[in-house]
Amino acid sequence: MYCTNCGRKIKDGERYCPYCGTKTFNEYEFNQQRVDYAISRRSIPMCIILSIVTFGIYGLYWLYCLASDVNTLTGEEDSSGFKVLILSIITLGLYELYWLYKVGERLSDFQTYQGEMVDSYRALVYLILGIFGLNIVARALIQNELNKYAYDS
Repeated sequence: MYCTNCGRKIKDGERYCPYCGTKTFNEYEFNQQRVDYAISRRSIPMCIILSIVTFGIYGLYWLYCLASDVNTLTGEEDSSGFKVLILSIITLGLYELYWLYKVGERLSDFQTYQGEMVDSYRALVYLILGIFGLNIVARALIQNELNKYAYDS
C-alpha cells in the first residue's frame, strides 16, 4: 500500500501514514464502492476497428462510454459522458484534450488512493497523444486502465 499524499510505501492496514500523517484509504469502502459501481470490460481492438470503420462515429460513442466509466470508477461526477461528448464536438476536439489530461490525473489519484504504484506522467502522456492527433491511442490506454477494474460480462 502507498500513501495518497507522499507516495511512500506503508504497511497494509495503517490508518495514517507514518511519514506525513495523511489518513489512509479504507479498503472496505472501496470494496463497497466496487460492488455498487461496476463497469463493463470493452475490447480495445474492437473499439479501434469500429471507430475506423464507422469513420469516427463509434469513436464518439466510445468517448462517451469512457467518460461515464471513469466517473463510475472514481465515484466523481467531474464531467458526464454527454458533457464530454458535446463539448468535444462543439470545440472541435479542444475540450477532449483537457479531458484527456484530467482523466490521467483522476486515474492516477484513484490508483494512489487504492495503494497501487502510479505512473505520475500518465496525464501528460494522454495530453501529448491528443495534441498529436493520436486520441484513439489515448482512449485505448484509458480503456486498458478501466479494464483492470471492470467485471467480466
